[in-house]
Amino acid sequence: MAQNFSADTPPTGQDEPFLSYAEYELEVEETRPSLPIILISAACGIAGGVVGLYVTRIWLRWELQPSVFVAVLGLCLGLGAAGAGLSLLTSARAAIANIVFSCGLIVASLLFFALCSLVGAVGATLLFMR
Repeated sequence: MAQNFSADTPPTGQDEPFLSYAEYELEVEETRPSLPIILISAACGIAGGVVGLYVTRIWLRWELQPSVFVAVLGLCLGLGAAGAGLSLLTSARAAIANIVFSCGLIVASLLFFALCSLVGAVGATLLFMR
């Protein structure tokens, strides 16, 4: 009926002791996404998409729809393989976070490119309307 309420065990009844601040910082550092991995995997994903589109559209002379499919497949494979491989090489436990942030970076870049293209097209239209 007696319970052990020592300072080393958490009050929730778990058998694991509390982590010290240094151990907690080390564990957080291991699970934090890595910016170099995110940037390199995003670049590899874009490169995979460009290579897939170039090979299918220029060399194999496929139609546009299958070429875009292969480009998106190359983008996904390049991004996933680079993110997972670099996370494995660096022993980072945040492989999923690295891949998700790489996808977010690619989406943000595409949105920025679309916004700049739209502003440029509107600006050119207004410039030539005079």
